[in-house]
Amino acid sequence: MPYTTVIFDLDGTLLNTLDDLAAAGNHVCAAHGWPTFTPDQYRYKVGNGQPKLIERIIPAEYAGDGRMFEQVIGEFRAYYDAHKEDHTAPYPGVMELLDHLHAAGVRLAVLSNKDHVAAVPLVERYFGTSFDLVQGRIDAFPPKPAAPITRYVLDQLDVEPEHTLYVGDSNVDVATGHNAGLAVAGVAWGFRGRGELEAAGAEYVVDEPAELERVVLG
Repeated sequence: MPYTTVIFDLDGTLLNTLDDLAAAGNHVCAAHGWPTFTPDQYRYKVGNGQPKLIERIIPAEYAGDGRMFEQVIGEFRAYYDAHKEDHTAPYPGVMELLDHLHAAGVRLAVLSNKDHVAAVPLVERYFGTSFDLVQGRIDAFPPKPAAPITRYVLDQLDVEPEHTLYVGDSNVDVATGHNAGLAVAGVAWGFRGRGELEAAGAEYVVDEPAELERVVLG
């Protein structure tokens, strides 16, 4: 078995959350009379955590306005918390992938830039106890792709980088794995697509969960 541990990104990798994230962002923008964005535009606004998403949707004239930022991120979090399951669902084949990896004895974890308080209930709702560890963004660490939070997850799991694969859908995820010494499998079914993952240097790029299973189990 090439990899004994697999750490997954969440949004765009395990769960298709794009429509609910876009709805929350557009709710805030509409409430303030700002321009809204299409779900496809949100593909390139998400991925670095909710604070960075808010920076990307606030109009330029509010850049650096701390009071406005705090108001908007609070509004976003409240709306998203109430509506985060309206359209969200696992990607086809993901449940079977997790079942097969678990049955083969592979340790599974989630490391996401989604706020920890939002990531944990979503994972529990859709995946039950499939994962040994779920870690979202917390203030104690800089967000991905900075290495400290990934190293923290490795320490909590007590696993070695050379036996661990990081799986994600964006260049942020490729950098996340590489910054912590992990090989990366990019999933082309997610938010960004094969071209970005290949350009970022992912060791593997897969089109479907069954292909990822073959990468992990050999």
